[in-house]
Amino acid sequence: MANFSFASPRFHVVSVAVASVAGLSTFGTLHAMLPASAMFLGWIAYALGGPAVRGGCAHFVSFLFGLVFGIGTALVIRALTPGLGGAATPLAVSGVVILVLSLRTMAPFENPLAYFLGLTSFFYSGFAPSAATFAILAAAGAIGAASCAGATWLEARVTHAAHDPRPTTFTALS
Repeated sequence: MANFSFASPRFHVVSVAVASVAGLSTFGTLHAMLPASAMFLGWIAYALGGPAVRGGCAHFVSFLFGLVFGIGTALVIRALTPGLGGAATPLAVSGVVILVLSLRTMAPFENPLAYFLGLTSFFYSGFAPSAATFAILAAAGAIGAASCAGATWLEARVTHAAHDPRPTTFTALS
């Protein structure tokens, strides 16, 4: 957020604008019968990319890979449990963490936190590992990412107006 003080009206305009986007996104997500938690995790993943659309999109793609990794990890746990019992989960989790951390140098998808947000979205959902689960969580995450992009755009418009050095029409004519 811009360097506005709490007393600045623009500070509150940005707060209300972002809160409005979050409220509308939550309404739309719930109306579509999608999990709001996945929407917010998609929002956070996008936000990890900073104000640039390219970075936000790259981190959202990492979130989607995290969903795939979560589904894959659940399938590995299911396959290993009969033979390994309680050791299956820690082994599978260790494997996925090694995978995610090994990708941290693969630009532009180098943010492990975005992958972990996707993993968290899957495991938090409690859904069975399936293509339908991926579609549901990806759709909710996409709403969140798009909402974050919109909120970032709104914030930039408000903060840009606060620092716009261009003269107004009246100043230019005088």
